[in-house]
Amino acid sequence: MSSLTIFIPARSGSMRIKNKNLQKLGKISLLDRKIKICKSLKIGNVVVSTNSKKIAKLSIKNGAEIPFLRPEKYSTSKASTVSTILHYLRFLKKNNKIIPTYLAILPLTNPFLKKKTIISAYKKIVKNKKINSIIGFTEANDHPFTFIKVKKKILFNIFKHEGSIYSDYERTQDWPKAYISSAALKITKTSYFLKYLKEHSPLFGIKTFDLKKTMGIKITKKESFDINNKKDLLYANQILNKKN
Repeated sequence: MSSLTIFIPARSGSMRIKNKNLQKLGKISLLDRKIKICKSLKIGNVVVSTNSKKIAKLSIKNGAEIPFLRPEKYSTSKASTVSTILHYLRFLKKNNKIIPTYLAILPLTNPFLKKKTIISAYKKIVKNKKINSIIGFTEANDHPFTFIKVKKKILFNIFKHEGSIYSDYERTQDWPKAYISSAALKITKTSYFLKYLKEHSPLFGIKTFDLKKTMGIKITKKESFDINNKKDLLYANQILNKKN
């Protein structure tokens, strides 16, 4: 199987939850949890990209690689994820390191992504040579038919979904299924990123997957669950405690 690097973005300075990456889910931090899961997969090396010495030290302790401390310009709240990826790939190229065939972007804030899902996604993209990316997707909580436009009068039918509009249906249970992409899982060929290596701006904003050549893998809503604020973290711990 082709080479894979699991890339975990973990900057310090979160605005909504202080030290978010080091917050505990159960008895261990989100950082520890994600690294241990990724290491146990044994499908590639695990790299943490961070600007924090504390996060770097803990990452190394858990067996992850810290090739450098991420420069501050790539560590602000406005810096794009892809700019951190390009910085990492430039480092590999400059230092004559092996550039992996695939890069899996697995954020810490999606703690319930299953091991078997990651492995299955990796096998699928390796098997499909014409595809550059694979991403997780899940059922949407809000259907596009529920969206309205507010003017002098409320306008319905503003989105067409699978050839149909809101007024085509009387019962919501007859609506066609609607799905959303998830940040929990993305695996992309590094060849997709390499053509952008000259882009040094931290604001460079292409997607971390190829919009034209992407396949999907369905994941559960629980796997897609994303911790963005204190309420999310509290709820994640409730989910974990319920499971245990």
